[in-house]
Amino acid sequence: MGQHSCCNQQKVKRGLWSPEEDEKLIRFITTHGYGCWSEVPEKAGLQRCGKSCRLRWINYLRPDIRRGKFTPEEEKLIINLHNVVGNKLVFC
Repeated sequence: MGQHSCCNQQKVKRGLWSPEEDEKLIRFITTHGYGCWSEVPEKAGLQRCGKSCRLRWINYLRPDIRRGKFTPEEEKLIINLHNVVGNKLVFC
């Protein structure tokens, strides 16, 4: 995999996100929302790539992300759906 063009044009930080960077991203998105992810790092005061900001938000920082174990009802639903569908990919 290559790098994004934005990563080549400017100095971007790579590696682990600091708590301060997480806070800047959370504060910016909760205040302004998100639209064009390539503009978010500059407006939020981050030296990150827009893709990195998007992935950090979607996979780790969104307030509606649930972490932890499945409920017993969810486990039953997963097992039932697997019995019906199996391992097939289903496109709607």
